[in-house]
Amino acid sequence: MRQTMLAYSFVAPLLMLGLPDALYYFLPREQNRKRGVLIDCLVLICIMALVFSIFLVAGGYKLLALRFNNPDLAQTLKWMIPYPLYVMPAGVLGAVLLTQNKTFLLAKYNVISSLLLTVLTITGVVITRTYTGPLLAQIYFPALLLPVVLWLSFRNVPGKISRPDIKNMKEMVKYAVPLGLAGMLGTLMLETNKVIVSAMCSPEEFANYVNGAIEIPFVGIITISISAVILVDMTQYVHQGERMMALELFKKAAIKSAAILFPVMIFLLVTGKSFIVTLYSEKYLESIVPFYIYLFILPIRIVIYGSALMALGQSKVILIRSVFDLIVNITLSIILVHFIGYLGAAIATVLTLYFWTTPYNLLKIGKGFQVSPLKTLPFKKLAHILFLSLIPVPLAMLNLLLSGNAYLFKLLLSALVYFPLTGVLLLKFRFLVIPVQYHKYIPGFIRSYLIDENSRDL
Repeated sequence: MRQTMLAYSFVAPLLMLGLPDALYYFLPREQNRKRGVLIDCLVLICIMALVFSIFLVAGGYKLLALRFNNPDLAQTLKWMIPYPLYVMPAGVLGAVLLTQNKTFLLAKYNVISSLLLTVLTITGVVITRTYTGPLLAQIYFPALLLPVVLWLSFRNVPGKISRPDIKNMKEMVKYAVPLGLAGMLGTLMLETNKVIVSAMCSPEEFANYVNGAIEIPFVGIITISISAVILVDMTQYVHQGERMMALELFKKAAIKSAAILFPVMIFLLVTGKSFIVTLYSEKYLESIVPFYIYLFILPIRIVIYGSALMALGQSKVILIRSVFDLIVNITLSIILVHFIGYLGAAIATVLTLYFWTTPYNLLKIGKGFQVSPLKTLPFKKLAHILFLSLIPVPLAMLNLLLSGNAYLFKLLLSALVYFPLTGVLLLKFRFLVIPVQYHKYIPGFIRSYLIDENSRDL
């Protein structure tokens, strides 16, 4: 079942071409023809979806089955022939609702649709006792969601229905294609490291690398969520000629993300052994080192630099950067894996991000906003957040004094000591802001000393 969905995921980015992301740029800029922009995007996506379905009908399901070296996929991929026609157009909903400031509505839709799909998948397992039931649920349930998606999209986008605008569609493709290609290259870069390690190292070393070279899942959720929201406002500011306002928004996003990600990085650097053993067992103790190396990616991830570049209309810059990301990373990976083994692949990724990707991003963002690259991020405030995150470390390290192999207990103990103290420090210096509706859940002495004091100052 997983390979059937993976086969679609493998091809879909080639056909989506970044078109849903283009709405983040075009919808905020358009004042009179917002529904027309949505229609233009849907027409383009439907054309590509039709191409994919025709490809499957013409025997593409057999080619994909061969690509995954699994002849049994040919049968299940037949069921997916109509799948692109209703799944790909539904991809616009996130961009539509976020650009119209309907974040809560999007969250409700995502939660409800996910719960319904989970229930149907479990029901399919119970009824059929095979992979057929849950797979059919995952393939055909989204067809029922498409009318809901279209209704929500058009209901929340103002304006009149209009015919597709060929000129605007060309502009949209011109803007979106580099984004789509850049996304594919980014995925390819991550997968290439695994291929290099697999080819140049033993199976045991490959297992250690794969289990250790991970990014914490919620990191992407945090940065993508914040970036998607600010992209809308940044695009509007840039379109209105208020570039400094857009840049300030970018800086605020960096501070908000750093207030979460920096403490997580420091905590995991202290408790990495307990975390990895809890996750994978002591069998993969050697995965700790690549895990530590990959943690140094977190400071880079506090913002999605592409958001600023997209707001500036520089989608081609993102593509150029991604091409060189891949080239630099592959070159460094091969060299370092040859000399120091599988750890070289993790080090190569970190070096690529610190010495090529980030400097290039800041240079181009600085040019776009007409400021020095060093003024594109609030480096002093970020250093302050990092310093505050380091203060409780000695207390978090007390778990190292505990004997035995109770790794989960050590991890939880360190978390209970480290995160509340770090949170208090970040609140004190206003790097962390708690919404008013949650103040009642904060202990009284902390609320009176930190929250209320800051409110008076403001």
